[in-house]
Order: sequence, then C-alpha cells, then structure tokens
Amino acid sequence: MPIRPADARNVVSADFHAHTTASDGTATPEELARTATDAGLSYLAVTDHDTAKAVGAVIAEARRIGTMKIVPGVEISARGKPGSCHLLGLGVDYLAPSLNDTLAELLAARNERNELLAERLTRLCAPVTVAEVRGYAPIGSNLGRPHFAQTLLAKGYVLSLQEAFDRYLGDNAAGFIPKEDLSPADSIALIHSVGGLSFLAHPGLLTLSRHETMETRIKEYKETGLVGIEAYYSRHTPAQTEMFLRLAQKYGLLVTGGSDYHGANRPGTYLNRVLNEGTEPLPAGLLPEILLERAVI
Repeated sequence: MPIRPADARNVVSADFHAHTTASDGTATPEELARTATDAGLSYLAVTDHDTAKAVGAVIAEARRIGTMKIVPGVEISARGKPGSCHLLGLGVDYLAPSLNDTLAELLAARNERNELLAERLTRLCAPVTVAEVRGYAPIGSNLGRPHFAQTLLAKGYVLSLQEAFDRYLGDNAAGFIPKEDLSPADSIALIHSVGGLSFLAHPGLLTLSRHETMETRIKEYKETGLVGIEAYYSRHTPAQTEMFLRLAQKYGLLVTGGSDYHGANRPGTYLNRVLNEGTEPLPAGLLPEILLERAVI
C-alpha cells in the first residue's frame, strides 16, 4: 500500500537533501531542524551548496529536540568533462580542514562571479549591486543566484522568481556567468577524502549533450569513483525513479533520496516529501544501511 503524506509521522522516513541560510535556503540551521522534526522526519541530511558551516548548528538543535538523526553533508557544484553536475557528499567530516579550505576557495570564486553577474545585469538594463543583493540574503549566507532573483523581483525587473531565472540567471539565460568549480572527479575525491559517500544529485535535472545518454553520463561518473545516485528526488516522476533505480543496480551504485528543500526559495518543495514528485515521504528502509549509519544523534 502506498505511503500517503498524512501518514508521514507513522513512517521512519529520511530526507537527505536540504538547504539552510548558510547557502541559498531561507531556514536557519535551527529552523531547519525544527521544521524537519515537525514534518515527522527520522533522518535528515544538511547539504548546503559548497559549505558545511551550518551542519554543527543543525546537529546541536536536533540533539536538543532529541527525536531525529542528522547526516552531515554538502552539495558541491562541479563542472568539466563529462559535463556540469551537483554532487552530494553524505556522511562527511564536516570539520575537516581540507574540506573547509577547499570550500572557502570555491566561495571566493563564487564571490568573484557575483561581482561579474551584477555587472552583466546592469548592462542588460536590470542594474543591481552586490550590496543590494546582500540585503535580500540572510546574514552570513553565501550569495547565490536565488538572492539575485529576489533582488530582481523586488526592483520590479521581473514578475516572478522563475522569470528571473528564465530571462537573466538560468544556465542558458542572457545574464548567466559561469563560476570556477571543481571537476566531477576532484569533487568525488574530496568527498571521499573526508570520509563521505559521493552521490550524483537530482540526475533527472542533468543537461545532456546531443551525443550522450543518461546511462553513459552515470557510467562515466562511476568510472571516476562515484558511489551512488539520488534516485529518489522530489521532482522525479515515478518513471524516472524506476530508471535511476535500474541504472543504480546495473552499475552497483548506492541510492539516496531527498526533497532539495530550500524553504521559500523553492515554493512547493517540502521536507519529508520525496517520492512521487514530492507528494510522499521516503521510508528510510529504502536506503542502504551504510548511509543510515552515517547519521549522528
């Protein structure tokens, strides 16, 4: 019998993809822990973009509440052959200097990109400054494109956040500025060097070249050391989920799953809503034990 959303509190459930104000989410680390608890989660992974600085605060709040386990994680943006992707590092040593030093270098590159993006938007007759954008981001967060989108909306240049990405900020939009990232292979190696497990995030959102298939892309990542894929994802259709489960089995990959929760920055995406296009919880029993074992109280 399918698990319905109303039954979430009766399920030992997991959500291994969530963001805080440390990157581009709208929930503080403490708010994320409380919201996840209220949603009935038993396991939660904190996976901010290119930073692990919120993990400790989420763990502390989860310990105070006492009903949920946390998996320390990070989501690393990667570019280069065979193409751009996001990689989840789950179960990482979030205090490791090697991890945080590398992430700090990525942040510096992100900040340089933000300055260039502001200049590009100004040339496109949608002038903004990085100082203005920071006014729409929580204190201490890493600025990203969602914060630029909020600024464009607030200044009346667009009518919605989606329009901001379609017209200015998306990968194929007029204002897009690429940033310096690690290669997929280097990202995977970094995750493994700090004790984590590497997973290809939201494979259904990958942009493939004309001469490749989803299978060939996943196979190439597997050959560089990838250990798993996010087969269960809130925006995957049931058919996509089945395809990724089949590919995971074929190539000996682990599977994970998550909502990709960003709070108000991603309307319609909710914690503990992972299966069937984000309508149902993900039972923890569908995930490998080695992944659940990475959780801390």
